[in-house]
Amino acid sequence: MARPFIRPTIAAFNRDAVPMAKAVRSTVPEVRGVYENLMEALRELRSCVFLCGQRVLSDDEIAQQACLPPTALAQTLPQIIERGLFARDDTGALFSTLLYDRQLRREEREARKAVADQHWQAVQQTGEVPPGLTRKQITARENGRKGGAPRKGETAEQRDARRARELAAEQAQRKMPLVGVVAGTHAQSNNPNQKPNSVSVIENSVISVPIDLELESDNTIPSSSNSADEPNNPATEKAEYTDAQAKELAARILTASGLGDDQVGFAISFARQYLGRGVCSDLIVRAVAAHKQKMADNGEFPRRVGVFKGPIERAIAGEEVAQLVTEAEPTAAPMLEWQKKAQAAYARSSTVFAAEMSACRDFGRLQRDWPEIAAQHGLPPVERTLAAYEAHFKPQSEQVAA
Repeated sequence: MARPFIRPTIAAFNRDAVPMAKAVRSTVPEVRGVYENLMEALRELRSCVFLCGQRVLSDDEIAQQACLPPTALAQTLPQIIERGLFARDDTGALFSTLLYDRQLRREEREARKAVADQHWQAVQQTGEVPPGLTRKQITARENGRKGGAPRKGETAEQRDARRARELAAEQAQRKMPLVGVVAGTHAQSNNPNQKPNSVSVIENSVISVPIDLELESDNTIPSSSNSADEPNNPATEKAEYTDAQAKELAARILTASGLGDDQVGFAISFARQYLGRGVCSDLIVRAVAAHKQKMADNGEFPRRVGVFKGPIERAIAGEEVAQLVTEAEPTAAPMLEWQKKAQAAYARSSTVFAAEMSACRDFGRLQRDWPEIAAQHGLPPVERTLAAYEAHFKPQSEQVAA
């Protein structure tokens, strides 16, 4: 059983005058140090007042309890009491105003909780609890009906009155008439299916119609234009591509990402989506390879094609250009066969590196042993960069010519 909290003997306590705990920062170091020793001593005593049974401790005994020299306590205690950090009760005992205020607030919370528990038990006994709802859900529903917690400085009655006014204003707004000016020159509809003379409109007339927004919100408003009669919008037209192009791009995405056959369908869907938007295939593959490299450097590896959607979109929007693409040219030259091999090997090296990193969790050792590991997986034992792989796969004739 927990010990009862020792309280001071005081008839009236002004809780509004209790300073904040951080107010002690404005004191000099000597006062702050004595204050901290006094608070620590009270916490060890599980009390907010310096009492020993019914005996009021003297200042010398308080100094001994707080491990302070009596002279230090005598010099700083008047300043501590003046700032409201400590006070003396009706019996002359020294107590902490902050700890006493915390204890009072703790008791108020426990009292409110006890009342709520009794109310909940009574509701359960009467069978008024809706089935399938927890106590927390029911309490939230009741608080919602009341309009939430009262605002600062607002009583429960004022909150209820304010909530009633807000509901009345909402109802009045829903029934508010809509006033519109309809010009005769714009009243004619472009819909060829519309019956002629179905609506009589007077030029520059004002129409006032009361509409219940709650009822009208369920109605479907038909479009005033016929999509079949709309001219072709170049911005919405899809680029043409073949199934072979989509499958080739999907294979390059899987190779650059290091994913398996279970993601083939998603890769094809990605390829069709971006090819239909007219996005360059090389840009997509470079974005996938760059993001895969970032994940590998962090010891991570992708599990789904969807993780590359964000990097691809950023690459399309022109973000992270320095990391994803080289300088753009008006007409990009097609990739050579050795370049495709270099990118495929580089992408596979990222997958191998990520798997080895997950297994050993030692980046330094993995860097040292990488040439041997790369050779075991059929990869060239070169530095794990795209430039190194391109230099390895580049034909000797082109290197000499360069």
